[in-house]
Amino acid sequence: MRTQLILTTAAIGLAGAIGASAQVYSVNAVGYINLTVPAKGYALAANQLNAGGNSLKEVLPAPPEGTTVFKYAQAGGFKAVGFEFGEWSAPDTKVSPGEGFFVQNNGATAQTLTFVGEVPQGTLKTTLAKGLNLISSQVPQSGKLVADLKFPAAEGDVVYQWDSAAQKYKPANGFEFGDWANGDPAIAVGEGFFVNKGAAASWDRTFSVN
Repeated sequence: MRTQLILTTAAIGLAGAIGASAQVYSVNAVGYINLTVPAKGYALAANQLNAGGNSLKEVLPAPPEGTTVFKYAQAGGFKAVGFEFGEWSAPDTKVSPGEGFFVQNNGATAQTLTFVGEVPQGTLKTTLAKGLNLISSQVPQSGKLVADLKFPAAEGDVVYQWDSAAQKYKPANGFEFGDWANGDPAIAVGEGFFVNKGAAASWDRTFSVN
């Protein structure tokens, strides 16, 4: 899976009513992420830019015909949503920052999906249930899962990452005795992953593009 991120930061200064020198600043960062899905293959993806209500019809309004998204829930497993005849079978399905999902390319050539929107900022919370979770970083930032992305690793956690080139899972990476078996997992921009948690938790961090 290859990703590319370009951000544009816009700062708008407005004169305040309190005094001539008072100003209020609003800073938004918008951009796009390009995600490559192999021909006749899958990518474990993440939408890390807010676009409206983050429904499929807003996030990926016009993917190639035959594209299928698979969302995971502990209660029901995977749910498939397909894009056929110019529309999604369940267009209001959410793919929000913090979630992971599989994308299937049914075409004979690699396809590039483009996510466009606003970078999440401020205090961000991702709920982690006990058991298997399909998640992602809420922000388009690559790096080590704990050292850079501030994931709350706990004893017994196991992370499963997808290898798009090989079209199979990488070796499971468990957190035991305060360390990862295969080193702190490296997470790419636009990458979703599974984590199996022994107890419920929350992935909290404060993020700003400044």
